[in-house]
Amino acid sequence: MDIKHYLRIAKEETKAAFSNNKWLLLFSTVLFVIPLLFGYFYADSISDYIQPMVDNFQKQVEEGAITLTTYSIFTNNVSVAFILYALGALGGVLGALILANNGLFIGYFGSDFNIYAYLALTVPHGIFEIPAIIIATTGGFVLLSFALHFIWNLRSPDYSYLDIFDPYFSDVKITFKQRCYASFKMNQNKIKESFVFLCLAVILLIIAAFIEANITVPLAGKLLPFFGLSMG
Repeated sequence: MDIKHYLRIAKEETKAAFSNNKWLLLFSTVLFVIPLLFGYFYADSISDYIQPMVDNFQKQVEEGAITLTTYSIFTNNVSVAFILYALGALGGVLGALILANNGLFIGYFGSDFNIYAYLALTVPHGIFEIPAIIIATTGGFVLLSFALHFIWNLRSPDYSYLDIFDPYFSDVKITFKQRCYASFKMNQNKIKESFVFLCLAVILLIIAAFIEANITVPLAGKLLPFFGLSMG
């Protein structure tokens, strides 16, 4: 088994997925970043909406319902990623709303911290975790894009995907099965690209979970004294 060969293929497929869906990726990023900034800078105006979520989260941590182990963090984050992926694929609107709500929550939660403390406690794992949930949502949007294009191309099939060499071929002769086949072949790369995004999100979440459970807090404890701050 040539591992380098498979790694090269993975690299090429990932590059193609990002290149072919850059606008969807940008859309997902904006959906997350703008609410995050709004939640941070305008925390007072949304406290009635977000604070109950924060209180519930802190309560679950205190009661042990949420534990800061690599496994628990990973399973929690992956479940969120799969929900975002599924909701993005099943219509897009709910996936977009939940992604935006995650950004709003993170921004609001950080507004109670000194900016240096907040960055020290979020950046080490956040540089993997935040892109992961954005990428997972994008993967759902790409799968939705496949479904929409598939349906659209049933109406206007591209005959070049049917391997038909009949100079007198016309719409009248094409069967529904042939329309489905042509439409699927025309758009099948979107399924692959969607799966690539989901797999990449899971890999990033594995890294993020390990860092959050084992590195973030000790690292923050060493960095904060440089800014005259402490973990207490």
